[in-house]
Amino acid sequence: MKIFWAFIRQAFQLVSIYRFNFFAQIFLILLRMYAIYWLWRILYTQKPGAFGVDLNQMVTYGVMGMALEMFMWSRPQNYMSRQVKSGAIDTDLMKPMDFHMQMLARSTGETMVGIILALPALVLAYFLLGVRLPHDIGTGVLFIFSLVLGFLVLFHLNFLLGSLSVVTLDIRHISWAYYSLVRFFGGQMVPLWLFPTFLAVFAQALPFQATYYIPMSLYIGKLTGTEAIQAIEFQVIWLAGLVLISRLAWNWAHHHLVVQGG
Repeated sequence: MKIFWAFIRQAFQLVSIYRFNFFAQIFLILLRMYAIYWLWRILYTQKPGAFGVDLNQMVTYGVMGMALEMFMWSRPQNYMSRQVKSGAIDTDLMKPMDFHMQMLARSTGETMVGIILALPALVLAYFLLGVRLPHDIGTGVLFIFSLVLGFLVLFHLNFLLGSLSVVTLDIRHISWAYYSLVRFFGGQMVPLWLFPTFLAVFAQALPFQATYYIPMSLYIGKLTGTEAIQAIEFQVIWLAGLVLISRLAWNWAHHHLVVQGG
């Protein structure tokens, strides 16, 4: 556990050391929040009853989506790709910790920086943009639990993408398409209940909704009772499956990497 926390601390320090970038990111979050706030306000003036929730709920959903991008901003696949291309991956593999856990610790440290960036922006959004707090303590606790599950689901999806770098070396083009899929099918800006029926059914079968849509829908009270429990179960099932798949994929990739190294 000490080694795990050492990796977390190292990643946190590496990301947070650039102060200008730190404050620039807070400004960008606020800018995105402001943009999505006015987008939904304008849409609601045209058709106020067409979105399934009231304006404050939708604004909260949209603004939270911008903030949670910082919580989910860790990109272990980029680090893995760089290390494979440079050959420095050997150094990582020699460290006294499983590589999969190294990446999880690194991602956790980067996410801690993301939380620090997002919190001031959310406080301002609460006072200036009308973002709501959870309806009650139980909803808040469920949201946090779901958010942790969402982070772990996204980490393992990212780790799977990073494992491809052993074969493809350059995953930048794949990453651009992948980010778009996560944001769209994850419901970051547009919730899944607004999707056309055929597209919503498809999106609800994918793991991406576990990243943004489920935590934010729990937060605004769109998912309650049995639906909330089923949503958490969906996240847990996908997480368990992705842990297994990512372990198998990395074992294969590691073996392939050893063969490439001759």
